Amino acid sequence: MTAIQKLRGVGPALAKVLVANGVDTIETLAAMEEVQLRSIPGIGATRAAGLKTAAKAQAESSTEAENARPAAHAVNGKAAGGQEADGQSMTSSDQAEMDAKLAVAEAARKAAEEKAAKAQAKARKAKRQAIQLAEEFAEAKEKAKLKARKVKAKAKKAIEKEKAKAKAILEGKAPEKKKKKSKK
Repeated sequence: MTAIQKLRGVGPALAKVLVANGVDTIETLAAMEEVQLRSIPGIGATRAAGLKTAAKAQAESSTEAENARPAAHAVNGKAAGGQEADGQSMTSSDQAEMDAKLAVAEAARKAAEEKAAKAQAKARKAKRQAIQLAEEFAEAKEKAKLKARKVKAKAKKAIEKEKAKAKAILEGKAPEKKKKKSKK
């Protein structure tokens, strides 16, 4: 008896639905009528025909393989000739399924590598921009300091001028004030 999940075209979700409806093995599926298959939710006429054909083909190939298989001594869980000790060998559909899974895994790996490369490129660009902004900020800060020094120096000169004017005015008026004080 071969588990229903081993049938090509049956994934985990469909296997769950089939098991819930009493179809546990490929042999059971091969023995069912298409009308019975169509009554299962999620299986239409096309899918029922495809599943029935695949199940019959796999059921026939597994019985032929069991009849033609020579007895072999099992070593480390495998029989002679690379076949598994439990009597099941890799069929072409199993090999195709493994190849498909390998291709999917390889595509996922390549996609992840491309995504990582893009992320690294973005990080490098962001780093360059941050350095450039820091340089621009430092230049602007230095420019602002120079301008502040100039303004401060100009203000200091203006204050000195005002003090000099005030002093000149006070000196001009000062003798009069002294005279007034001395008269009292």
